[in-house]
Amino acid sequence: MRFQALFFALVVQLLISNSATAQIEVEGIDIITRKEWQANPPKMEVIRHIPRMITIHHTGTFQNKDRSTSEKLQALQKFSYSEGALGDGTPKKPWPDVPYHFYIGVDGSVAEGRELEYQGDSNTNYNLNGHALVVVEGNFNQEKINDKQVENLEKLVLAIAEKYKIPAEAISGHKDQAETTCPGTDLYRLLPALRKKVEDLHNPRVKIGAEQLFSPAFAHLVKGKRVGLVTNHTGLLPDGTHLIDLLNDHPDVELNILFGPEHGLRGEEDTHVANGTDNKTGLPIISLYGKTRKPTPEMLEQVDVVVFDIQDIGARYYTYIKTMLLVQEAAAENDKSFIVLDRPNAISATYVYGPVGKALDAEKGIGVIPVTHGMTIGELAMMYNGEREEKGLKKANLTVVPLQNYKRNQWYDETGLPWVKPSPNMLMLQTAVVYPATCLLEGTEYSEARGTLYPFERIGAPWVKGRELADQLNSYKLKGVDFRPVMFMPDSIVDGIKIYPPKFLGEQVNGVEMLVTDRDIFKSTEAGVYILHALKTLYPEKMAWRQPRLDGLLGTSEVREMLDAGNSPEEIIAKWKNGLESFRQKRAQYLLY
Repeated sequence: MRFQALFFALVVQLLISNSATAQIEVEGIDIITRKEWQANPPKMEVIRHIPRMITIHHTGTFQNKDRSTSEKLQALQKFSYSEGALGDGTPKKPWPDVPYHFYIGVDGSVAEGRELEYQGDSNTNYNLNGHALVVVEGNFNQEKINDKQVENLEKLVLAIAEKYKIPAEAISGHKDQAETTCPGTDLYRLLPALRKKVEDLHNPRVKIGAEQLFSPAFAHLVKGKRVGLVTNHTGLLPDGTHLIDLLNDHPDVELNILFGPEHGLRGEEDTHVANGTDNKTGLPIISLYGKTRKPTPEMLEQVDVVVFDIQDIGARYYTYIKTMLLVQEAAAENDKSFIVLDRPNAISATYVYGPVGKALDAEKGIGVIPVTHGMTIGELAMMYNGEREEKGLKKANLTVVPLQNYKRNQWYDETGLPWVKPSPNMLMLQTAVVYPATCLLEGTEYSEARGTLYPFERIGAPWVKGRELADQLNSYKLKGVDFRPVMFMPDSIVDGIKIYPPKFLGEQVNGVEMLVTDRDIFKSTEAGVYILHALKTLYPEKMAWRQPRLDGLLGTSEVREMLDAGNSPEEIIAKWKNGLESFRQKRAQYLLY
């Protein structure tokens, strides 16, 4: 048998039967799920990714009508686990699971292999990050692909391309990626027509604000101007160009100063950040996450316009929106134009939930928002400006360069944009999905799994009994999420970056892992309250609040006080209703999409 694989050493998360990534639905095809073909758990860990390409394989074996697709997948999974040799004698390393994301059988049936949010494997040498792998049963160097296989291959590829905004040029055969004859002559000949069908989808990816800055509509805002730029490592265009370079290299723009947020300009700091100099451009970098949080009049003397371009994730706790608020305030006070280059809300811009906390700027009363605000950074900037006007304060001369082709209900992996982790502990979209819930553990003595490759997806402490806590949390029957026991050991370096010393450094921590099974119905902010309630119920003597931190995250002391008073999670959550309704009405005035 001939199967392709490459073993990856970098690990992020165990492959599970359900995940936060929405499953592909294909009209006219009942996809055989992992559960239905009785998939076993993976033997090793795998790497998360976001599909950006579709690569077509063939099995390299002759079509077999005597066994069902489920039986073949069971055999493929068993083969995947083992070390050995392929049919041509090539050595094969063990793989964690089925190498392909979808398997199309000889009868045209389509089965789910490895889940799409995890990289596949190949025995040839190419980087599988971002590749959705589709394998069709057959040896198409020697036999013909049948009509039903062709029909369902087209339907499947179109569905994947539409969901993840994959362009026609990103549809390829295995032989386009590595030295091989796969997917065989007869299958490979179909790819031009398949690409044409993808072109006809009219399914463009989201265009971010930075891509339009030099368009006729907005170029006048920076041409001939002295510019200050607030950005970090996420300030990339989809082609990998950094906005710093785009502005610095432009003959009609004078880029004079850079401002960096929490984690620094390169996103590699996990504590307060010092001022510095950009190695490539020689420009000064002013940290807005040290002694200075707001640009001073002296810093803004050398600029006419301030540009903001940072990828946020959509949670109140994330400090980038506070940085934007303070920069916008400084721009208003110093008569500087302020441009926000809009970016998507990573966890979708429809989820509005949690307590509506105190103002981000307590002194002036600006920025009263819930834990998950359901807005893009551009929309938030517009709301901040509106609130300044309501308070009789001077508004910023604000321009939001909007997104194109964006829908509010899109998760980040549905935009077609590459994922760049926004901070050292925000490794992947899945981290952002659970972050509004488990970041609250920062206000307790419990670990939120900082210092591991699973930050915010796991919680625990040495004294916790994992099964006991999982059972307690599962007893709440929260929608879209399951909990299972887990153990982990925090380290001081994660993904090559030294992080702020985590809780229980070097100790074995017992706890639970959050498995989001349906992100569209999962309410992360509610889950956070249930987690606090479960810990206080099971381990009351260990619930020592880090009061300023917890109350600061939530913007209110009410949640902590009600938990201490014995109130149920339902009673606490009900208290949010009036504040949320008021916020939703205000928010509606500033929505762009």
